[in-house]
Amino acid sequence: MSTALIDEVLAWSDCRPEAPAIVSRRMNMTFGELGSAVRRTASRLRQLGVKPGDVVGLHAVPEWEAVLTLAVLHEGAASLHASAPVSAAYGDRIALHLGRAPGSIGATGRTIDVDQQFIASLGAVNPLIDPRPIAEGGVVRVVFSSGTTGTPKGIAFAEATLRARTDSARSNWMPDDPFFCLLGIDTVSGFQTFAWSVLHGEPWIVPGDGRANAELLSLTAARSIKTSPARLAELLDALESTGATLPALQSVQVAGSLLSAILIHRCEAVTGVRPVYLYGSTEAGTITFGAADPEDPARLGTVVDGAELRVLDDDGVPVDEPGVTGIIEYRTAAMAETYWSRVVEPSPFRDGWFRPGDRGTLDEHGFLELAGRTDDLVNAGGSKVNLADLDRRLAEVDIVRDAATFAYELPGGLTAIGVVYASDSAVTADLFAQRIRETLPGVEIRSLFRVDTIPRNPRGKVSRQQLAALLGES
Repeated sequence: MSTALIDEVLAWSDCRPEAPAIVSRRMNMTFGELGSAVRRTASRLRQLGVKPGDVVGLHAVPEWEAVLTLAVLHEGAASLHASAPVSAAYGDRIALHLGRAPGSIGATGRTIDVDQQFIASLGAVNPLIDPRPIAEGGVVRVVFSSGTTGTPKGIAFAEATLRARTDSARSNWMPDDPFFCLLGIDTVSGFQTFAWSVLHGEPWIVPGDGRANAELLSLTAARSIKTSPARLAELLDALESTGATLPALQSVQVAGSLLSAILIHRCEAVTGVRPVYLYGSTEAGTITFGAADPEDPARLGTVVDGAELRVLDDDGVPVDEPGVTGIIEYRTAAMAETYWSRVVEPSPFRDGWFRPGDRGTLDEHGFLELAGRTDDLVNAGGSKVNLADLDRRLAEVDIVRDAATFAYELPGGLTAIGVVYASDSAVTADLFAQRIRETLPGVEIRSLFRVDTIPRNPRGKVSRQQLAALLGES
């Protein structure tokens, strides 16, 4: 199989060299400049011994990670974003690490620092080399799940998988151009947005912090965005602090976790747009689509074309009756069949279906109502408590900037619930504890402490394991 994907990207550099390819606060790059950088970087990688079938770990600023990703594809190899947890867990599968001081993330084996010396060396290489072929079914990218519950799990994207995911963009998650994904290239949403953009000759807008994203939205007149609740809150903070408006914005899509009623109202008040949910996973893609309802923030929407979803009882039998809460299971044509280079038991992939670990309900109209994750449901003091639901209710407490819950074990084996919060003002633990009692009557909070920032993954999901670890340090 020829490297059709890279051929399509490079074709834009030849036919529309002046068109913008990468837009960010740090730099802008045309397709002509992108094509030259990719060809020269690929030639340098070939000199370094990168060959088809290799796995190359990347850890660089997003603009350079984009160039490196395409250069690795040019050489018929697979790339992945080498975060510290990924490097620690999969270092023996990574042939070469490329990025800013790879040793800083615990990378082992061969590492190349993509510094000014590396960039300068590209001027001395031959850019006139042909792309190398990718073997039938060969991996072009490994994308990792959120990793909030342990070791990140990789999904291997073959060329056909990546094309299927990007082909579904227009119908499922990219309604209008310009499109701006506020999630980075290290997430499945960010990577698929980048891939769609360079394959279709459109600019990839590089996300940053809330203020940077607000500026880029204004600069590019983006009509639709995809984000997480945490990134959306940062954007709204920036817009409110500057008084900026986004008259071009038509669509705000949210993935990763549920919104609070306050955040839904804020989004509509600040941007004039009611956010919509995109529910799915790295493993299978988009599953449901629907407008967020502040009266019922857990109501996600209906199943998109090309996906199937059903609810199972605790014995794994499909439930036919609407309104019954059970285990969510779904499938798509472009779904993975297993995790990359790792065996997970029990496997969430079962007979062509995937179980994401969520519980929910389908009503008589086919709308999915999320009831939380299986691992968010804990038995504390003899009562079952949903931590995700507690997080949403704590988001209504307006005296803190952020708050999250976690479970931990007490001496004797009992489970307790803790809360951490971040605040820009002098909110005491006693004051917040009082507001928690008013908001969560009947829920016993055994630990409460303040942090500068609540740990979240790139998609904005709370890392409860890290919160529990912080308890021992507080």
